[in-house]
Amino acid sequence: MFGFEHWGIKPDIISFAKGVTCGYVQLGGIIMSKEIARYFEDHVFLYGLTYSGHSLACAAGVASVNYYSEHKILDHVNEVGKVFGELLEDIKTNHKCVGDVRYIGLFGAVELVKDKEKKTPLVPYGYDENKTMAKIHGLLKERGFSAFGRENNINVTPPLIITEEELREAFKILDDVLYIVDNEFI
Repeated sequence: MFGFEHWGIKPDIISFAKGVTCGYVQLGGIIMSKEIARYFEDHVFLYGLTYSGHSLACAAGVASVNYYSEHKILDHVNEVGKVFGELLEDIKTNHKCVGDVRYIGLFGAVELVKDKEKKTPLVPYGYDENKTMAKIHGLLKERGFSAFGRENNINVTPPLIITEEELREAFKILDDVLYIVDNEFI
């Protein structure tokens, strides 16, 4: 469920939000170790916000986590995530505009470059004078591929319930757009 679990880390405090309710209702929270929790038994931490402990948000969070568990969403993500990683690695190999790809589960990023060997970013940090990335995202959107990004990255974050067939179909769109980037934007 959490990124840290991939590396055998045992954090003292975990913060979470968004995914706990599938984004339908605003909810965030923290999970802490028993050692830290015990401290607050004798040292009250007074805080409160307008939406703290809202029953609707908490109910949505519990319902979402139960759904994830009952429908084995994490198992599905791990299974389809392997295909996702393979498809991203293919994208990296097949395109001169792709400097690197990063991914875990179904969360990935494609880093666009002008020069693959030197890893020169496609757009300079903090300033995209020609709106290059906006044009690339527009090409993706026109073809039905939903993505977001920052600087020279395309973040690829499909729904957790995506099928392998749907994933492969979506990657054909990404592949087509990256061929345009290879030929027209570099």
